[in-house]
Amino acid sequence: MPNRRDFLKIGTAFGAGALAGGTIQYIIGKSEIDQLKESLKRSNLEIEPTINIYNWYDYIAPGLCDDFSDEYGVDLRYTTYSNPDEMFAKVRAGGSGFDVVVASDYKVGEMIQQNLLQKLDYTKIKHFKFVNDKFRNPPFDQKQEYSVPYLWGTTGIGYNKNIVKEDFEGFEIIFDESRISKYNKKVVLVDEMREVFAAALKYLGYSINDTNEDHLNQAKEVILKIKPYLLKFSAEQIKELLISGDAVLALGYSTDIYLASYQNESIAYKIAGEGGTLWMDNFVLLNESKNVNISHKFIDYMLRPSIAAINSNYLFIANPCKITVDRGYVYPEIAEDPNIYPSDEVMDRLEILRPFTQEERNLMGKLWSEIRA
Repeated sequence: MPNRRDFLKIGTAFGAGALAGGTIQYIIGKSEIDQLKESLKRSNLEIEPTINIYNWYDYIAPGLCDDFSDEYGVDLRYTTYSNPDEMFAKVRAGGSGFDVVVASDYKVGEMIQQNLLQKLDYTKIKHFKFVNDKFRNPPFDQKQEYSVPYLWGTTGIGYNKNIVKEDFEGFEIIFDESRISKYNKKVVLVDEMREVFAAALKYLGYSINDTNEDHLNQAKEVILKIKPYLLKFSAEQIKELLISGDAVLALGYSTDIYLASYQNESIAYKIAGEGGTLWMDNFVLLNESKNVNISHKFIDYMLRPSIAAINSNYLFIANPCKITVDRGYVYPEIAEDPNIYPSDEVMDRLEILRPFTQEERNLMGKLWSEIRA
């Protein structure tokens, strides 16, 4: 089986056509892929000629958009964002022109509250049957009316093994001044309010969803104390900063840190002993979408086991379709990595960020502004 370095070379050079027809076909055979494609094409739906996708930066295997466009003969327009607040602000303003948006768990809940989404028609999403039960009816969309899981992972600690040689269990390496001071101006935190507060709250022994004002102020003080040692807050640059060595310690998304480890083998990732965030990114369909049928086709396409596995193997990330692991579509070095597919014991210490009320958002937002000032 090709290793992940080979996979990345294949993906970058040839795109999804090579992946679906080469790497994944190598594992599951041409007939199953052909059957999947033919079953999707046998449809009475009128397919619109255009679809507009809004996704995180660097968050899809190369070539998949082209593959989808070729299969359905549509013009796929793809735009990226750097953090959930940027996405939310653009969508909430209206007139974005987007159809399918990839949204973080708690942001899905907020988008539902703001009536930004339309309900999905699951008769048009046949491959939802492959989604594992643990990712169905999530707390932010309890009736699974508005969202379909895309990929999932954790927020934890990235570090350079050649520099950060001391043993650490969890978030103390970041929030204990005596520990972080050793890596002065070599530390980067993800530029995302909920995630930074979640880590600080866990470090203090609280839930990542705690909104007690005293507890949030304690978390703010913890973050402010270590702020002088930070290189910066960033989202899209964490990977590059770790690769270059400008950062040797990071609070970040598991997939970003694993992608950094591909180019710099001294980079490692660890889920904090306290636990932390289990995040789910999801496909949602905006109320303003004019391309509803092709949008359902795109969501269904991304849930095909072969396509879900392509994203897992390229991004070093878990997907919600357990069949991709059971059938060996996901490479063993990914499927068997406990920091990508954690044990049940570790999963019990992880939490999903719930959507906030406006009052809760305002409170944390005020404290975040004070931190970022």
